[in-house]
Amino acid sequence: ATPRSSARQLVREALERYGLNPDDFGQFALCDVVGRPGGGGTAGGAWQGEHLREVGDWERPLVLQELWKPKAGWSRRFEIRRRQDLENAGDGDDGDAAGERGQSPKVAPRGWRRGWQRPRSG
Repeated sequence: ATPRSSARQLVREALERYGLNPDDFGQFALCDVVGRPGGGGTAGGAWQGEHLREVGDWERPLVLQELWKPKAGWSRRFEIRRRQDLENAGDGDDGDAAGERGQSPKVAPRGWRRGWQRPRSG
């Protein structure tokens, strides 16, 4: 992968690397996930994603990673998710991105899928 690689290219490469059919890349999306250790910054806890954004097929994730760094105490990782799962998660959301800590990162509702979500306050 190079900084010129698109999200679509990275998904194809990952599917091939893990023995899946790279021609199925359209069923998957690269997601930019921001989180903290233990979901709340506690030392020694497992990393917990709190905010998820679907990366556009033609975005350049490695450039995004280089130019935009999460705030102190947060970290980013890229994950591959099934598009159907992203759509289903967005369908049940009420639009305020509220959720319980410890759950999977919340996905932005349909129509707002390429923006960051606010963490839930309670």
